[in-house]
Amino acid sequence: MPLSPCPHRWLAAGAAVSLAAFSAIAAVLPAAAAPKDQTPAVALEAFLDGPASPEDIVEVPGLGVAVVSGLSDDPLSTSSVGHLYAVDAASQAVTEIWPERDWSVEWDQTRYPSCPGAPDPAIASPHGINLEERPDGAFDLYVVNHGGREGVEVFRLDLSEGIHLTWTGCVTMPRGTFANGVAPLPDGDGLVVTNFFDPTKSDPFSQIFSDTPSGNLMRWELESGWSVVPESAMAGPNGVIVTRDGRTAFVAEWGGRKLHRIPLDGAQGAATSAVGRVSVDVPLMPDNLRLSAQGEVLVTGQDFTPTNVMACQRNDLANCPTGLEVLAVDPKRMTARTIYAGDPADFRAPTVAAPVGDRIWVGAVKGSRIALLG
Repeated sequence: MPLSPCPHRWLAAGAAVSLAAFSAIAAVLPAAAAPKDQTPAVALEAFLDGPASPEDIVEVPGLGVAVVSGLSDDPLSTSSVGHLYAVDAASQAVTEIWPERDWSVEWDQTRYPSCPGAPDPAIASPHGINLEERPDGAFDLYVVNHGGREGVEVFRLDLSEGIHLTWTGCVTMPRGTFANGVAPLPDGDGLVVTNFFDPTKSDPFSQIFSDTPSGNLMRWELESGWSVVPESAMAGPNGVIVTRDGRTAFVAEWGGRKLHRIPLDGAQGAATSAVGRVSVDVPLMPDNLRLSAQGEVLVTGQDFTPTNVMACQRNDLANCPTGLEVLAVDPKRMTARTIYAGDPADFRAPTVAAPVGDRIWVGAVKGSRIALLG
């Protein structure tokens, strides 16, 4: 959840979730086809305490573990540090895995030749996260990082014997961009990142709150580098997921209160590929995106005014509203319906609804609780 137009202070949130029902990539959906079943309505069952500012959540497929990104208090400052956590779904035990816990460095300079080197753990600032399964059974963990540089850090996450995190490289963003969500393209072909706004502007939020395009969806490939995805300009692009065939992206427009289906394959092609940008209005400022077990896009976010956003950023909780709504969007028909709506006490600024096991976990950047819906 991006917040506050106060000078040089922003709070943002990125994109991620699990594909426990699928065997491959946590950020990758099947080709955009109508789900056979609808995601059922859910109720609030409990809260999980522990991770600070749990902005993004992604389940590690088949292992009963979720990775959580804890947003720093100020992603564009070195005055605070964010964290990555591993959470056991059964015991709900929370383990900090970066930057405080021991982690290794094995820089793949063939894959990431322009990366300047390992990140500085003293100023770690993780944001949106995602996973991709590797041929060796481990996972590539993609982490938007604002600490010391703007880019995506790539770690190898091995849970075969304990928790082992190894940094393997990074992709730095072009100047004048602020990364939010990240999704890998299939078969290691690259990644897409939502560029939320231009942080060099004096007041980028004035664009977002006036429904003026502030950023876009960007694509990175090893051979060609960065490019802007056509038809992707919008007011505050936030969460992103990609279909399993790599031909279509779903992007949350935070400022415009919309979810977009955007082609990545030149807009033409098979009937299973999206043709042209298709959008649906949603009753909130959509944040991170995930996929339900039934194949629908899960959306949550904030029903905020600009005044609310600034209040939340400065921890003025009296003017930072509570409330939680989770939507399920049919990826083919692009229709949205509510599967949960409520006002849990002291639960503010929800940012992600992610399937973990047989529940939906909802993270929020204010506080240290995850709502468990089932």
